[in-house]
Amino acid sequence: MGWLSRLFGTDPQSRVDKARRLLERGEYNEARWLLEDVEHPDMGPLLAQAKAGLVLMNLDEARARYSAGDSVGAKEHLEIAHQFGASHDQLKDVRRFGRELREAEKARKVAQASLPTAPEGDDPLWGLPPDDPRLRYAMRLETWPEDLRLRLSKLGPRFAQAVMAIEDGNPAVAYDALTPFAMAEPAARYERARAALQMGRIPDAAADLSDFAEALGHHRIGNQHTAVLHAQLLARTGRGDAALSVLNKSIKKDGAIDLRGARAGLNEAMGRMEAARDEAEALLRKAPKDQGLYRMLARTREALGDREGAVFALEASLATTCSNPGKCGQQPFDIAAGRMLARLYLEDRKAPDRVDELLDTLARNTEEPGWEDRYLEALVARNDGNSRVGEMVTALSQALPAGDRRHAWLDNHFSSPT
Repeated sequence: MGWLSRLFGTDPQSRVDKARRLLERGEYNEARWLLEDVEHPDMGPLLAQAKAGLVLMNLDEARARYSAGDSVGAKEHLEIAHQFGASHDQLKDVRRFGRELREAEKARKVAQASLPTAPEGDDPLWGLPPDDPRLRYAMRLETWPEDLRLRLSKLGPRFAQAVMAIEDGNPAVAYDALTPFAMAEPAARYERARAALQMGRIPDAAADLSDFAEALGHHRIGNQHTAVLHAQLLARTGRGDAALSVLNKSIKKDGAIDLRGARAGLNEAMGRMEAARDEAEALLRKAPKDQGLYRMLARTREALGDREGAVFALEASLATTCSNPGKCGQQPFDIAAGRMLARLYLEDRKAPDRVDELLDTLARNTEEPGWEDRYLEALVARNDGNSRVGEMVTALSQALPAGDRRHAWLDNHFSSPT
């Protein structure tokens, strides 16, 4: 039996039956503890159900805490949800919920304060009644730099409604409505770029961001730096050098980690592995727990032939994580880093004890085995001299589309008898 079978092996039926009953009653945590280290064909789906239930329970509790004004408690439950496997989008939605509550309260207070001194209509935005839906735009406006906020606040309710059309999923309506504003006010071009991007009109979005930057410079708006977005759009249109120029110019003014991380990622995508490696190494000194940077460093080192350096980066990354989510205060186990590290060790036939440990940890943290898990299983078979390895490699090759870089893994490590 391969290592993946540890996730779907056999175990006393009574424990599985009891776990099912607990799940039916919504006792997800009790079911999770009961299923740990159980080998049974139904263990994987049942454990996934338990974790999914714990994710939803903690997300709901986080919303309730935000509604009660307890942001500290909300963050604690978000962290627990993250440990149980909450997706980035799930966490983002709840954080947005909390942020919108805070911003709504702030906007409501501003609007209420303005009402006694300015009749409705005198101020095109802040003169609106507190329950007016256009106050959603006021909340968005709070995320802009102050000088740009003042420029946009003068554009009036029609502009606010056009921006909200983007949020409501009507980018074509928003783009047309924003066009006259974009012609008169450079700051409005950022919003029209967002509408164009939502429609898939990448060149138009890039052009608007270029005009925005030329007139006003790049800025941080909410959690998005316009230079990063501009560079991403330019790269998607095949203009990698122009994208790097945008980032380099902004980094001279603001050497923030997200800008430099974007530059490292762009260099990697363009095949400039040495530049990406050097940037990742420098950034890790500032952000020593950023798992994405460790993985980038490992990828670039591997691409440059430094497999030992790649292994070192991945081991350092996993040292910051926890192999048993919910039982420790560290970051959850980084599955991508674990897979890559196991792959390097297995391909090079090194560290068999460490490989066993990694495969066990991956089994505990992987709900649905993917292609790379099966590639690891094929490497184990190769290293053990299993006669089924040829059959396994054929299946792996057939599962990949033409041109996939992983064909090279199969060619390099299964091309000759072992």
